[in-house]
Amino acid sequence: MDARFEDPVGRRDPRVAQVALDPASTPIIDLNAATFQAGGSPNRISLADLLHNDGGPPRFISPFIPGRSTRVDQSTLPLMVYLPGIDGTGLAASRQFPFLVDAFDLHALSIPGADRTPFEGLISLIEEYMDLVVSQSPPERPVYLLGESFGGVLALAVAEARPDLVDRVVLVNPATSFSRSLWPALGPFLPRVPKELYGSVPVALAPILGNPILLAAFGVDTSAPLQDQAVAFGQGVVSLIPQLQALTEILPPPTLQWKLKLLEEGNRQLAPKLKDVNQRVLLLVGSGDLLLPSGEEGPRLEKLLPRCRLKVMQGRSHALLQEAGINLVSILKEEGFYVEQRNMSAPTCFMYPKSSEESYTTTIRRLTSPVFFSTTSDGIVQRGLGNLPDARPVLFVGNHQTFALDLGLMVEQIVRERGILPRGLAHPAIFAEDAKEDSGSFRNFMTTFGAVPVGGRNFFKLLQNKEAVLLFPGGVREAYKGKGEEYKLFWPERPEFVRMAARYGATIVPFAGVGAEDAVTMLLEPAEIRNLPFIGGMIEQRARNSIPQARRGVSEDKELEDLFIAPFAVPKAPQRFYYLFGKPIETSRADLDDPARVGHLYRQVKGEVESGISFLLRNRQRDPYNHFLPRALYEAASGGKQAPTFPLP
Repeated sequence: MDARFEDPVGRRDPRVAQVALDPASTPIIDLNAATFQAGGSPNRISLADLLHNDGGPPRFISPFIPGRSTRVDQSTLPLMVYLPGIDGTGLAASRQFPFLVDAFDLHALSIPGADRTPFEGLISLIEEYMDLVVSQSPPERPVYLLGESFGGVLALAVAEARPDLVDRVVLVNPATSFSRSLWPALGPFLPRVPKELYGSVPVALAPILGNPILLAAFGVDTSAPLQDQAVAFGQGVVSLIPQLQALTEILPPPTLQWKLKLLEEGNRQLAPKLKDVNQRVLLLVGSGDLLLPSGEEGPRLEKLLPRCRLKVMQGRSHALLQEAGINLVSILKEEGFYVEQRNMSAPTCFMYPKSSEESYTTTIRRLTSPVFFSTTSDGIVQRGLGNLPDARPVLFVGNHQTFALDLGLMVEQIVRERGILPRGLAHPAIFAEDAKEDSGSFRNFMTTFGAVPVGGRNFFKLLQNKEAVLLFPGGVREAYKGKGEEYKLFWPERPEFVRMAARYGATIVPFAGVGAEDAVTMLLEPAEIRNLPFIGGMIEQRARNSIPQARRGVSEDKELEDLFIAPFAVPKAPQRFYYLFGKPIETSRADLDDPARVGHLYRQVKGEVESGISFLLRNRQRDPYNHFLPRALYEAASGGKQAPTFPLP
């Protein structure tokens, strides 16, 4: 089914005009380019006309605010697709449109009252439209879904079905609690109300639909004199009744009956899929929502959705987006949920780069033929990454190998095999302005795959957002080892990462990697470079002055712990890379109150990493294709098929 715009039909009703923004000043623009004539102007109609356009299928529209100065090209803003509530018009969010169009390229779904598209059809229509719009957008452009009430059910269904199209989801009192509300019992009776009484139903339900005082107070300038505020509030009260009555025209009995069926069917289909919605979700619920049990639904959804953050709006009703004092854009920014550039953080259907970032790992993979293992909850090691936990947040903690040559392969494999994007906590030097050209494709790889500068604040935000986080406690000191320090850990004494994980109940997955340490021959270690005559002091001074430090206390050698001086080494025939992910370790907030427990967890994680290194070093001796030449010959003769590895017990 095509989402298209058709010319409005029918008359204008002044009551409908009062529901939305002033129809004389708030037209709607059709965004479907297929309906435009070359060189012509977009077709504009008022929201009032749109509400009376009963013909045609669902279509997408874009609010246009005359008199608003267009400061930026809309195509450069994040994309937001708004999915409406049961009314299907976008009416309940119309008061937010002037705020949203300043921060987003806003597209809104409109469903005519006479439309009878089933739930699956609506999902397909939204996907088809987003496919078109997203394909015309740059890859770094964030894509948001905003779903209100029934639109929240649609938004979650689309996010689950098409993770490649959606980065973030904003839910406002989603109707996922429909089956536990009064509507399955009450709804069927409303269409049977006599016609002469049906028009008064919205007015009678006004206290349930929203807070009448806050609805009427929208637009009142609280800085104005009290007399002016009183006049403005009175005007809001006078306009409220016809606005409510207009709902009877938007939702006549047959339409209401159909929409209730859509709610029931949508929830039935969505319920088993909620755990698979892996995008970041900001969930806004009104504690005073009497239409749906949103106050109870919020905590339930927060537990079910892997990366959901709940914000309870105290005293707010079901129609909170229409109430005074609500600015959705301000809320998104306060919650740190508004981003203008996407760092490839879509969690389950990663769009792989086509240029240098891809070749960065392709060459290393071809040379090292990496092998991955993971561990079940009862300690059994198995080939592949099938045992990595689905729980969020999750913290991967492991050893840095020399030059971090193995890092890209590991991140890429986790994304490919499990659809999990581990967000690395990387040294700030990688992101420094003067390091952009020096670090080349490695810096591009790190930023493309969502790495952020290491630090408590970023660590805090990633866990709070229920991300998968990648941490190397040994930092630069461990990546820039000296001679004879192969596979040695240089971890801090303080168990801070365990405390942070416990604060958010993160699952810790210890991992070990071997192979990269054996891919180079070290000629000069950092300490020797620092002591070189003439140039050693200059190199050290440059490192101290131009490269930011990430942290202190990583090693016993305070002079070398965070000194960004790379060892001088030459490559040799690469051995195979091996990775082992250990048994997941659960944490909880209760651990924060038990220092002994925190210390035990820290030692357990470190011990698992050291045991993993020993396991891999010991067993790789049984791999006939550990060394480069026999491995390369086998894989060339087999047409690129990966060489087998050592058998597991």
